[in-house]
Amino acid sequence: MQFVEYTKRRLTPPILNLLLPVKMVFKKIMLLVLVAVSLLLSDQVGGTSISREEDMELQKELKRLNKPPIKSIQEEGGTIIDCIDINKQPAFDHPLLRNHTIQMRPSSYPKETVIEDSMILKPAIIGLKSGGCPQGSVPIRRTRKEDLIVAKSLSSANVHPLTLQQPGYHFATARTRDSTKKYYGARAWISSRNPSVEIDQFSEAVIWIQNRITDQLNSIQIGWTVNPRLYGDNHTRTFTYWTADGYQKTGCFNTLCPGFVQVNAHHHFGAPLSISGGSIFNQYAFVPTVYKDPGTGNWWYLVKTDKAKNEPVGYWPKSLFTGLADFASEIEFGGEVYSPPSKPPPPMGSGLFIPNIWPKTGFIGKIHTVNGFNKLVEPVSLTMATFSDKPDCYHVKYQGFWGFIVRYTMMYGGAGGPNCRD
Repeated sequence: MQFVEYTKRRLTPPILNLLLPVKMVFKKIMLLVLVAVSLLLSDQVGGTSISREEDMELQKELKRLNKPPIKSIQEEGGTIIDCIDINKQPAFDHPLLRNHTIQMRPSSYPKETVIEDSMILKPAIIGLKSGGCPQGSVPIRRTRKEDLIVAKSLSSANVHPLTLQQPGYHFATARTRDSTKKYYGARAWISSRNPSVEIDQFSEAVIWIQNRITDQLNSIQIGWTVNPRLYGDNHTRTFTYWTADGYQKTGCFNTLCPGFVQVNAHHHFGAPLSISGGSIFNQYAFVPTVYKDPGTGNWWYLVKTDKAKNEPVGYWPKSLFTGLADFASEIEFGGEVYSPPSKPPPPMGSGLFIPNIWPKTGFIGKIHTVNGFNKLVEPVSLTMATFSDKPDCYHVKYQGFWGFIVRYTMMYGGAGGPNCRD
């Protein structure tokens, strides 16, 4: 130790006096670099820049959305599901729902007109594997800051088939053609697939229930999506999106804003789905029903958990909407993809389109709408209009009645790729 100290003293006059200023400058530079990096990291999430004011607002929004849980469940992959007191869920932060009385069950269920029975098609396995949340609480996916930023960026660019084309978005859909009819809901079997997408892309299969009679589009979307930015992985997961003003100021994905009232202790938006295989005997489908409760006017979401049971998950209160407060003017079924215009767009559906082989192709089968008598009816007398903004890349065909397995069916999809770039 003495030798070291002696050496330092002996070196100071000729050498260290020259090195100290350089050392101090280097420290300052490193400090500035670290500050810049920390600011960059704190102000950019998911590739989106945000200001300090926006960051503070996001922190407030997280505090509002993430209510104190009664219990937390960690799913495979790290997603955290919080069990929230049903009376304290985020839905009731909406100004229109401050004094809302929860409707625990629908006043009535849509009446079945066709017996759905198949040994081949199976409802996708869905729901919390841990037994669900305790009584009096509901499962809600814990929101992260990056979820809010990504959802905001996706929502601000949200588009719909038949709107003005926006770069990067592509659709292949079939919709009800007669705009003079009134619809009160829909059900379909959406074949579950797992198309390959990159971090800044998504691929979806969707049912749109909407009213465009008024100046502002009212819409409820429900289906599955592979969306790494929204969910943080490449699993096929359930999702919803709603709006009451054409995606301007109202609505959001799932429960990332107040609105949807959850009542089920086992099911939540963002749940992973079991995926269809190549064999005809390994076909899974996500089976949602969205319909207007004739007693309350609320739009209920039911999910089929087995061949005989449709469980109520929750509802969008009537008070959220204008046009949909009365009825839907059209129902649409199909696929949607997004990719930055600089990249080749991703696959849609199964990535294949073989119109005569439904197990290999993305399909939405057993299509029903709900009529004014709260009955599920097949589109026997309806003609469906098909639409694809890139028909050489993403294909669509309304098959009509196509046998007793899939019944009234539309098929959609395509591989995407370099030739489909905008």
